[in-house]
Amino acid sequence: MEGLFMKAAKAYSKDFFDPDIHPIRVIKIHGDNSPQHEGDLTGIRHFHDFAELVIITEGYGVHWIDGIDYPVAAGDVFLLQGKTEHYFRERHNLILYNIMHDSFRLRQYLKNLQSDAGYNAMFLLEPSYRKRHKFRSRLHVDRKSLAHIDSIMQHMITEQNTQNNGYDTLLLCMLLELIVFFSREYSKVKIPQAQALYRMGKVIGKLESAYLKNWSTAELSRLAGMSKSSLMTAFREATGHTPLDYLIRIRLQKAAELLMNTNMPITEIATACGFSDSNYLTRQFRKVYSASPREYRKNNS
Repeated sequence: MEGLFMKAAKAYSKDFFDPDIHPIRVIKIHGDNSPQHEGDLTGIRHFHDFAELVIITEGYGVHWIDGIDYPVAAGDVFLLQGKTEHYFRERHNLILYNIMHDSFRLRQYLKNLQSDAGYNAMFLLEPSYRKRHKFRSRLHVDRKSLAHIDSIMQHMITEQNTQNNGYDTLLLCMLLELIVFFSREYSKVKIPQAQALYRMGKVIGKLESAYLKNWSTAELSRLAGMSKSSLMTAFREATGHTPLDYLIRIRLQKAAELLMNTNMPITEIATACGFSDSNYLTRQFRKVYSASPREYRKNNS
């Protein structure tokens, strides 16, 4: 019970990641509750400014997350986002892998996955719905899958320890392989709570991949298999925005990328990103980025 009343410790990216390489670090935790590496916070209430993918391969335990105890066991896979307070309150013959990564610095490699329903459901929505769903919407994989995952994890640790030329690029490739694998596995989960998140993930995926389409709430609700009011409520809870506001933000993100990486005129960028004209783009852009497109380009050139 000690961890419940202690002030949460904070783990900083700078203590785990070299700024000159891909920000990925793999740690294997096993056996008893004693610290197993420098800075080990597994049994101490803490949070961090990076993401952590947890893969449990053996045993069982209790994981305290934001004030709630969740039983976990071999086969459970879940994401802990930055600022999530957590620690293992109980560990019974537990073996797990933590893949710590800075998802902000890796975002350029994850762009294509943002249109995948399974990815959105597991990596975006499940952490937001964890408390409401009482952790029932987490991913749980079978023994055959665990063997496949374990082989990848062992390879990652070997590369991390030897640090041969290009090792960080190999770590990135293997992390992306695991993320795709987990996204595909999540699409197969039959638990109702997970299926609901998958349907929501389909909506987000469609908005990401077809952001030039003028979607209606009715079309998106049919896609999700939900009523309009249920979709609006669930979507806002998950993302903080309505579906159509979320679509505008996707378009604005595309516009920001073009402003930084091309010399296209702003009028052409507006059309290319689904805005009716440059004035509308400018109004929406200023709301989110606190600058006009022209000012944003100048500041980020």
